[in-house]
Amino acid sequence: MTIVNASGDVVEQGWTTVESLEGYGPHHGIIVSPAVLLDSFDEADHVSLSHTGVRLSVEDDVSEIAAYVPHLGLIELVFAQFKDGRPYSTALTLRRDYKFTHELRASGDVLPDQAIFLIRSGFSSVDVPDQFTAQEFKKSLMAYSVAYQSAHDSHVSLIDDLRRSTPDVAAE
Repeated sequence: MTIVNASGDVVEQGWTTVESLEGYGPHHGIIVSPAVLLDSFDEADHVSLSHTGVRLSVEDDVSEIAAYVPHLGLIELVFAQFKDGRPYSTALTLRRDYKFTHELRASGDVLPDQAIFLIRSGFSSVDVPDQFTAQEFKKSLMAYSVAYQSAHDSHVSLIDDLRRSTPDVAAE
């Protein structure tokens, strides 16, 4: 498993995905399902939650874990298919509405061509699928330096006004 951050750098994977908490303590850097999170953790235990991540599929409802979200150390959103854009909306919702500030990871069926869109919608890292390299994701992230509309990120400059006249542009 290769994890790439918003700058395209490979980062060390400090998290382990587990099916149950058997054999794991509260400070192990584990990723669990929403069901395990709800059954095993107290929403007031902020220390344990900061070492806990949750893996959400497109079928999972974020509102069910709303009380936990601000304190989780990681949320992983799984793309079942690259053409399914629901995790983009979920990422933006987590950042904007739930004020999630920690690592937000994209995994599953993601393509290097999507890298800039992932980061712009709020993802901070990508679990690179085996058929791709970290370098392909980094290249995609570096492909654009300007954007037409604002987004969650601030990694690109915005084009302020596309309605400038030809003489104004020529004068520059």
